[in-house]
Order: sequence, then C-alpha cells, then structure tokens
Amino acid sequence: MFKTYGELKNFVILGVGGNCGETLVRFWKLLKKLSCKNVIISTSPILKNPAFGYTQQPDFYNMIIWIKTRLGIADFWSFCAYLERYFGRARKRPFKNAPRTLDLDIIAFKDKRIVMGSLEIPHRAWSERESVWIPLIHCN
Repeated sequence: MFKTYGELKNFVILGVGGNCGETLVRFWKLLKKLSCKNVIISTSPILKNPAFGYTQQPDFYNMIIWIKTRLGIADFWSFCAYLERYFGRARKRPFKNAPRTLDLDIIAFKDKRIVMGSLEIPHRAWSERESVWIPLIHCN
C-alpha cells in the first residue's frame, strides 16, 4: 500500500555516521531500508570529518535524514537498533568512540522532549557536534 504523508504523523531527524568498511555504500543501502517503513523527506550532503574522542581511526562520514513515519518513538528506536545490527554494528564496543559500521542517532522526534532509558531527545549533544549541525543546516 502506498504511504501518504497524512498517515505518517511522526517527523524524525536522524543522524547517521560510520567509518568502517564501505560506509558510503552502506548509507545508500540504509536509505533503501529506511524507505520501506517510512518516507524520506530530505537528506543532507555527506560530510567527511575527523573522528573525535579516540582519534586513531579512520575519518567518519556523517549525514542527516529527515523522515516521516507512522512508528512511535519506542518502535522507531528499536528499528534503528535493528538497522545498526543489520549493517554489522556490534552493540558492545571495545571502548568509547570506537570505530563502527553504522551509528544512528535520533536527533529529534516531532517536537517532543523524551528521556527513555539511554535515549534522550532532542539528542543531548547535537549542537556541539559538527557532524550533526553542519549536515543539518544543509538539509532542505
């Protein structure tokens, strides 16, 4: 069934990052997977930037995706965790800021302020991270 904007009542800003393997190919495959359950409204250009925290690793690629979805926040968060696993991300990292195949951060969900376990929306550090705000300002 074709998804209309009307039935997709929740608006999400999703931060995407990765620095292992064929990251750019993975981003395009991610867009295809996301569009199965959602409508992609807009994407930012992809930003290549140095890793922060642990800097002895490859540069990261980052982008922002604006999405309309029928999923609620808990289901969308679970869907993001599924996508990270699907694309090879191990949940247990050897150390903080370790390299990863895919990192998905929910930057915003509708106009809600949400704290649910380790999920905080709006994302607590979005305005401090060039990897988020630079792609965000270039997203139509």
